[in-house]
Amino acid sequence: MSVVSSAAADRFIERLPKEIRFYLVHGPDEGLAHERVKAIIRNLIEGDADPLRLTRFEGDAVARDPGALADEAYAVLMFGGARAIWIDAQARDLLPALEPLFARPPSDCAIVVKAGQLRKGTGLRAAFETSAIRASIECYSDDANALEALIDAEARAAGLAIAPDARAALVALTGADRQTTRGEIAKLMLYARGKPAITAEDVEAIVSDAAPSNLDQVVDQALLGDLPAVETALARFFHDGGEADHLMMRLVARLLLLHRLRLEMDQGRPFDAACQALFVKLPMPARRALARQAERWTSESIAQRLPAVRQASARVRAESRLAEILATRALWTLASRGRGGR
Repeated sequence: MSVVSSAAADRFIERLPKEIRFYLVHGPDEGLAHERVKAIIRNLIEGDADPLRLTRFEGDAVARDPGALADEAYAVLMFGGARAIWIDAQARDLLPALEPLFARPPSDCAIVVKAGQLRKGTGLRAAFETSAIRASIECYSDDANALEALIDAEARAAGLAIAPDARAALVALTGADRQTTRGEIAKLMLYARGKPAITAEDVEAIVSDAAPSNLDQVVDQALLGDLPAVETALARFFHDGGEADHLMMRLVARLLLLHRLRLEMDQGRPFDAACQALFVKLPMPARRALARQAERWTSESIAQRLPAVRQASARVRAESRLAEILATRALWTLASRGRGGR
């Protein structure tokens, strides 16, 4: 059995055990899960760019035709070599398709499944946590230490120093989703290029949570159920060059944060105490918007809608030609249903 905690995952991925043939990468941080799947795949196929070495499946396709997964897993390359299959589970039940492969593992092909948050001891997660040739890798939001290490590494790579108060401000404003965090850090490094050091003023000026943007307005209005305002803000967002995948990543990250806050509040904590328990530090306008959303939604209603939003986010990344349409439909649906959030 190989259960890998989120804190130990990066070290585990650097030296993948040769006996592991199946990997489940799961947890609430979708961006981190995506990043870790890519790292696993890269190590499995040793950076080989040959497209025949990597096959990707969506969960819907595997659920409809389990035999296609088996055919691909047992296929043999003409010139040999390691292969990998990447499956985006999309909240589908993949056990019927995976169980035959568990019984007869492919010899030269590894299976990597990316999933959202899964309950311990049930379904897909339990199947991966009860075998020596399978690994269950957790992906939880970065804590302060992990964020500081990530920020320092990115700053060194960009040839920049970062002031302690700037680092602290950036830690306070990021961390809900690894992919969104990396995007914010990259944007900050570009903004500060040519300066001797990154300052707290730079962070305040450029990081999305510190500098309200059209993106934040769309997410806020959708979660508050203001459909007319969502339509107006979406039109402005796309007209200004906003990208649909960034919008969906921010929406997923906000829903995850809101869900964690609501779970704290369900234990009897008021909003401010829940923010303190989760180390949520936001500028006052963003904090007020989050408080209104926390009053409007329940942990149950968020949990019901989150899988569909995750699936929409995955489709936006996979189908670039339809990205704006898919993102718009997801925001409209959430805003419409948001009126009944409680």
